[in-house]
Amino acid sequence: MNENIPDANETAAELDRLRHENEELRLAVRLRDARDVMTAKIAREGGRSPELLFDAVRGDLQFDESGQPVNAAALIADIRKRFPEQFERVHAAASIDAGKGSANLAPPLTADSLARMTPAEIQRLDWAEVRSALANQ
Repeated sequence: MNENIPDANETAAELDRLRHENEELRLAVRLRDARDVMTAKIAREGGRSPELLFDAVRGDLQFDESGQPVNAAALIADIRKRFPEQFERVHAAASIDAGKGSANLAPPLTADSLARMTPAEIQRLDWAEVRSALANQ
């Protein structure tokens, strides 16, 4: 008998192994597709951590014959009840007006800017600022 030809037991064992591997791959594909669908729905509903929330309900998924999750809406409702903090809207703190008015500040006074001014413009200036500008020449 030829030693290169596997016997029936080896062939059956290899066939069982391949069937098992095929089933595992199908399950992995179903879970990946379900994760994509569920995380997109969770994100649309304002969930902060869609992947983490999906992991919380992964074991409760039910699939139809075509591999689509049939209880996604129920699982998302369950997630909303169990983890409400994941769906809270956080509003930014109100402004304290820090730096208000800084945008309207006049440019610093220099000797050059004083030289370009008319006497009437100089008269309206803060004299302490004028002295400082002239001292820094």
